[in-house]
Amino acid sequence: MTEPEYALFSPDRPETLESLGLAAGVHLPLGRLKDLQERHGFEAILYFDENLARNSTLDADHMDFRIVPVQARPFMPLPVFLQVMAEHDPEFSDRMQQEPPVVEILETGTINRYSGCVQCIRPYVKGLLL
Repeated sequence: MTEPEYALFSPDRPETLESLGLAAGVHLPLGRLKDLQERHGFEAILYFDENLARNSTLDADHMDFRIVPVQARPFMPLPVFLQVMAEHDPEFSDRMQQEPPVVEILETGTINRYSGCVQCIRPYVKGLLL
């Protein structure tokens, strides 16, 4: 998976995410976050390291881990996480139905991505897999 040439993460409270009930401090099942992302087109980034998630920024983390493959980082986009889990644990989707993992929303904001002279702006959710 390749990433755009440049991305800037701006923490804020996009109205589209607030109207979905996505705000800092909210806990929700991973499957619910996946469904919301698919229906509403925001990007969900999951963290697996609590210290990093709570004490760093997405901008800093993307810079610090830019040479690490996306699948090996202590954070990754939700679709990448689900793909990796499906490849390494065929029973993950069944367990996700029986005992859904919970995600704590830590931050919402807007991603400004630039690839050459093309700009794409999209809301994001930063979450910690509990």
